[in-house]
Amino acid sequence: MKQKWITLFSSRSGIILAGAMIGILAGLLSWLGNPPNMGICVACFERDLAGALGLHRVVVVQYLRPEIPALALGSFFAALLFGEFRPRAGSAPFVRFVLGAFAMIGALVFLGCPWRALLRLAGGDLNAVLGIAGLSVGIAIGAQFLKRGFSLGRAYPTKKTSGYLFPGLMTVLIIAAAIQPDFLFASEKGPGAMRAPVLISLAAGVVLGFLAQRPPRPAPPPRS
Repeated sequence: MKQKWITLFSSRSGIILAGAMIGILAGLLSWLGNPPNMGICVACFERDLAGALGLHRVVVVQYLRPEIPALALGSFFAALLFGEFRPRAGSAPFVRFVLGAFAMIGALVFLGCPWRALLRLAGGDLNAVLGIAGLSVGIAIGAQFLKRGFSLGRAYPTKKTSGYLFPGLMTVLIIAAAIQPDFLFASEKGPGAMRAPVLISLAAGVVLGFLAQRPPRPAPPPRS
């Protein structure tokens, strides 16, 4: 039975299901209070979360979005359930940090991650065409680097206790999102003031994180 569920979530049908759920839940969250042209945007929500923690002071985009820690915990639960929780320590942390920073800068210049780019296109915003075109060009360039042997090095297994640190931090953020302590910043106007109910945001994030964690199955070897 467990194998049946593994193959379902990691199949092409599972990928289609995950994509459909992103669209449905993004629309639902917008309807319930999230910014109408956003729904779910990982880059923008991380920007808002950073503002809530005081890491930037743009007062219209400060809110501890519950969706972000919920996405992480949903992926964590899926890894535990399917026996894939195997913490690893990556190589070249500084290079990864710099690449991640530039990816975030690019997303915020466009005002959207790849999810939001497609959601904006679905809503009729033709600026999304330029964003998706830029993503496609960047992916094509990155693929050429990989074909020529570029690698950040191998990830090595590490202790499971190390793997629990990040889910633990996400749990703390969820608690903070629920109780909204005084030390958090929260926008009173602008996108940061547009919020779906916390419990619904948490549920949506957990579901999407769970579905997104499931990797596609490798193609079966060709028959001889």
